[in-house]
Amino acid sequence: MRAASQRTFTHIKAIQKSRAALCLNKEYSTESSEHLHRSILPTLHFQDCLPRLPIPKLEDTAQRYLRSLRALEGHPDVNSQSIYDTESAVKSFLKYEGPQLQLALLAKDAQNRHTSYISQPWFDMYLKSRLPLPLNYNPFITFKRDSNEAMNDQATRSTNMIVAAMKFMKTYNAKILSPEVYYLKEDAKSPGFQRMVKFLPSTLMLRYIPMMKYGAYPLDMSQFVNLLSSTRIPREERDELVTYPSSKHIVVLRNGHIYTVQTLKDDGGIIDAATVKACLNDILADKRPPPDHSVAYMTSTNRDTWCRVREHLLSTGNAEMLEAVDSAILCLVLDDKKDIESPNEAVDVFLHGDGASRWFDKSISLIISGNGEAAINFEHAWGDGVAVMRCFNEIFDHSTLTPTISHDSLAVVGGYSDYLKRIEFNLDDSVKRSISEARERYNDDVSKIRVSGKEFPKMHKEYLKKKKISPDGVLQLAIQVGHYRLCGHPAATYESCSTSAFKHGRTETIRSCTLEAQAAAKAIARANVSGANNRLKTDATYRKEVESLIRKSCDRHNEITKQAAMGQGFDRHLFGLRHIAEQDLGLKTPGIFLDPSYVTMNHIILSTSTLASHAANMGGFAPVVPDGFGVGYGVRDNMVGCNITSYDNRDVAAFVDAIMASLEDIYTVLEGSD
Repeated sequence: MRAASQRTFTHIKAIQKSRAALCLNKEYSTESSEHLHRSILPTLHFQDCLPRLPIPKLEDTAQRYLRSLRALEGHPDVNSQSIYDTESAVKSFLKYEGPQLQLALLAKDAQNRHTSYISQPWFDMYLKSRLPLPLNYNPFITFKRDSNEAMNDQATRSTNMIVAAMKFMKTYNAKILSPEVYYLKEDAKSPGFQRMVKFLPSTLMLRYIPMMKYGAYPLDMSQFVNLLSSTRIPREERDELVTYPSSKHIVVLRNGHIYTVQTLKDDGGIIDAATVKACLNDILADKRPPPDHSVAYMTSTNRDTWCRVREHLLSTGNAEMLEAVDSAILCLVLDDKKDIESPNEAVDVFLHGDGASRWFDKSISLIISGNGEAAINFEHAWGDGVAVMRCFNEIFDHSTLTPTISHDSLAVVGGYSDYLKRIEFNLDDSVKRSISEARERYNDDVSKIRVSGKEFPKMHKEYLKKKKISPDGVLQLAIQVGHYRLCGHPAATYESCSTSAFKHGRTETIRSCTLEAQAAAKAIARANVSGANNRLKTDATYRKEVESLIRKSCDRHNEITKQAAMGQGFDRHLFGLRHIAEQDLGLKTPGIFLDPSYVTMNHIILSTSTLASHAANMGGFAPVVPDGFGVGYGVRDNMVGCNITSYDNRDVAAFVDAIMASLEDIYTVLEGSD
């Protein structure tokens, strides 16, 4: 499930276009130096009147599950007999346990109208997991560079991004950050319409209905409270998300050392940017060697282990130090690496990096390298892509379009020492041993990660638009064809879709391995495109047949994407039914969830995610299973491309090559259709 992050970026690009248009239409105005803007509509104006996440019909979920399973036929563990056995298990579930669990789920949902049926089980799924956060959950997203290259100086870019984050937080806290809305039509963007909606009551969805009728869909913003001044605390059995509303500092990690920098005044005003930059320059000038034992390594280990060590730290005089880190508005990592030019180097710094200088528990970590490459790495339990990308984009826009400080601004000399503090932990031999063990395990784990990525410039956003075909459908098909070409069989595939159109929605799974995608994959593979007799180039009739299969695959992908966005997938529903059986009713696990096919379906070999943001360069995450792939991909103005991770037991470079060959095949077919 950790691949979901990010994979929750459905519709993000459209949201960004909408926000840009709103700015031009003066839906919100530029604000004082303390805020990003002042929205006509209060930030949480629609939160109380959002529609509730629907619970699908039990029969629909069963049908969707079986159809998705049939697409896996040919997988080493899925054949006609196993599918027949699963069909029998599903029939039994529909006759016996299923109706009882569905009624219980509906009843619980009716008693908790303030939230969604998936919200608490989803939090439990993340917070009860004892797995380490890096590689298993935390993803990263890189920013594009500032177009003014001089502004990519490490201290300058860090300062501007920190100030932008402070303004974002203050704008949100003041309730003047524009609401998150997905706009399909221009009418709902007009200031007059927005002012009218502002004064409508929240009862009976009276605010929501006019927006919907004008083609505007407000999105859930309940996750925004945990974006900043928030952290995950290790606890026995289930971790805890804690927020610190009165926080006024950030925590900075560099070379294994930890510091705090005050970024807000006692009255809540933002500390002068020159002072912040002076503090960062002081940290960058710190010549101390890295410590032998950095407590930060403990955030990379098993959650029970970290919980035990943290309790010991608290009992040995470290409460103030831990509080300083936990309560920080965000974590800034100043990484000394200066040559980040490939996906492999980006993953090495931004996905995991030096464990001595990462605090993986923080909701948001801003990582900036020695040459000004920047990214966020985020803890995933608290939220998903919509909230993350809003913060990400606002930080980028403000720091590049209206930066607070220049690279050649006069340096502050003295007078900033009160804002900068070093954190030194009191470590006894027991904690030092735990840190050494955590460091050894962490270094061993990250050494197994392999990365490869390539671009395909023949295809791009405008090209696919011209061909009247879904960009996401094409890329997902290329991934399916690539895996079929590499392995000769289909694989369980996960693409996440945001359900933030509903109150407390999280994500739903798009099962991109469809019957239609497999039909296209097999047809393309049969074309023998790598040999001398490339039928896609020489056989017009066959090419036409394959084009039809490609378009059917993309049409089906669009269909299941829409279903997922409307809460009509099958994965979250089954997850909720299982959760209520095991956790609420105390029943033994229903047989449908023990069926080998269900296990295979949820052993996600292809965990996929795409980014659509004017501010983002690439995103990445580790595979969700030891023999899987973490597939990040994107459609840009000048190319399509992917960067993929695996562990050292898979040939990730060969998989990337197979996807590139598949894109060439699809391109050949689309070109031949003219």
